[in-house]
Amino acid sequence: MFESRDAEATRERVGRILRPHRMDLLGPDPRLDVRMHCRRMRNIAITYLSYGCAVRLEVGELDSFFAVLAPVTGSGTVQCGGERVATGPDRLCLLSATDPATVRLSADCGQLIVRIERSAMEARLSELIDGALREPIRFTPGMDVGRGYARSWFEQLDYAVRDLDRPESLLGHPLAAEQFEQNLITGLLLAQPHNYTPVLNGDDRPVPSRLLGIAVDLIEGHPEWAHTPASLARHAGVSVRALQKAFREQLDTSPSEYLRGVRLQRVHDELSAAQYDSTTVGEIASKWGLPHHGRFAAVYRERFGESPKQTLSRQHARKG
Repeated sequence: MFESRDAEATRERVGRILRPHRMDLLGPDPRLDVRMHCRRMRNIAITYLSYGCAVRLEVGELDSFFAVLAPVTGSGTVQCGGERVATGPDRLCLLSATDPATVRLSADCGQLIVRIERSAMEARLSELIDGALREPIRFTPGMDVGRGYARSWFEQLDYAVRDLDRPESLLGHPLAAEQFEQNLITGLLLAQPHNYTPVLNGDDRPVPSRLLGIAVDLIEGHPEWAHTPASLARHAGVSVRALQKAFREQLDTSPSEYLRGVRLQRVHDELSAAQYDSTTVGEIASKWGLPHHGRFAAVYRERFGESPKQTLSRQHARKG
């Protein structure tokens, strides 16, 4: 995108592409020689940046995006989130959107910077846990790409960077680029520890009674709505798995069973008070979100000891 030996021009151009920041040149006789390449997609931008001399960057909070700092040559140190991370070709740093950072780079450091939009990261994590995010995502900053999932993730990134240099890269196609972005975001959420990793791994913390109460109140207040475990979990701000576990442990039922029980009770109450000649069982059952068929009648009889028609007829007989 540009080459420069001018400090002010470099601050302005890099700040425009990444984030406004403070840049200090280090050493007794610093000679700036900046080279920057960048490829933007929809939710990810991959940048190569070298300064040609040692620098210190005060970048503050990224706010709207996450950034992976991946030195290709040289080394650096990053102070972020109360931690200090030494970076190099096998040790990256992942900056969370909400953690301010200070970055020092060696004179020979050339690094890839992978910018991932915060909205895309949060949306993907919400899909993976089937629930709303209760707090910002905070990654462990140090990332060892010499082993495990992190190694696989970095190899995928490395292949993409080399492929982007080709004149007819498949990543130039919008559908391929979209799939690549999803894979990179999903892979990062699985490869690098963060505050939602236990939820992704199925090790959910117990759901507090107040959050379970949000789901219960929503069912009780509007049983006719098309609730699902996923929609209830989103309103409560927990994962589907955690909500189902809470219903089972605290109420000895499931969200779907609890909803059906509330709907059956509403149908029974309305049938008991309805005029026999002015309504039908089917109308009342449909009103409360229950299809009127043989299975409904069987479940109703099991719960109340009589058929829906008997409940309605009994009210008519009392009035007669």
